[in-house]
Amino acid sequence: MPLAHAQKSASAATGLNNAEALVDRLVQRSLSLRDLAAEVQVQADVPRVKIRPLSATMHYLAPDRFHLQSPRLALLPRQNPMELFEFLKKPDGYRSMLMGEDQVGRQRAVLLTLLPTGTGQDWQLIRLWLQPSTARILQAEITRRSLGTVQMQYFYRSAIPPADPAGLDLPDSLLFEMDASSLKLPKALTADLHRGSPKEGQKAAQRPLQAPDGKARVAMGFRWISKNQGAAARFFKTQKAG
Repeated sequence: MPLAHAQKSASAATGLNNAEALVDRLVQRSLSLRDLAAEVQVQADVPRVKIRPLSATMHYLAPDRFHLQSPRLALLPRQNPMELFEFLKKPDGYRSMLMGEDQVGRQRAVLLTLLPTGTGQDWQLIRLWLQPSTARILQAEITRRSLGTVQMQYFYRSAIPPADPAGLDLPDSLLFEMDASSLKLPKALTADLHRGSPKEGQKAAQRPLQAPDGKARVAMGFRWISKNQGAAARFFKTQKAG
């Protein structure tokens, strides 16, 4: 067997093992996510729509209860930021492939592609950029039939994730980038997206998050108040609905 072919075959075998190991590490971390509460700072950049930053409180209760509470309107991605973790908990529902090394900012990363299986899946493609040794998510690109494609960047204050493979490793902030249609927008603001003079467009060009033309960005910064201590469970217990 030629040396180049042998190296390629060995790399493929190693890649399969690494993909399985990385997915298992992600699943172990996601299994520990049961109950979260946080204070959230939200900043949105939407073409031709002026939006002030706002503060909110967030509650998440596994497997699928998520609530963001704010005294003002919050423009959020339709993509619940916790839904990815719920998807990962069902490894029988997708195939994983390691696509090689890449770079996220100045950090070395490996690209992991997840292909959902089964017919009629809403999830169509998930691409995750991970730290090779820790399986910490640095970046994600998620395509769903109902929501389109959403890109997410994960930022952490601590450079070192928890030593426990099952320990919580939560980002301190998330940056979403998507088509404006993928935002939860009230009808009045939705109409504004399709209007606007060149003068308004010039004002939009100075938006603080610098989203590309035709795209929207939402930044969410978290101050985690409670992790697996029942705060979200108590919150949802007091809600009449949802």
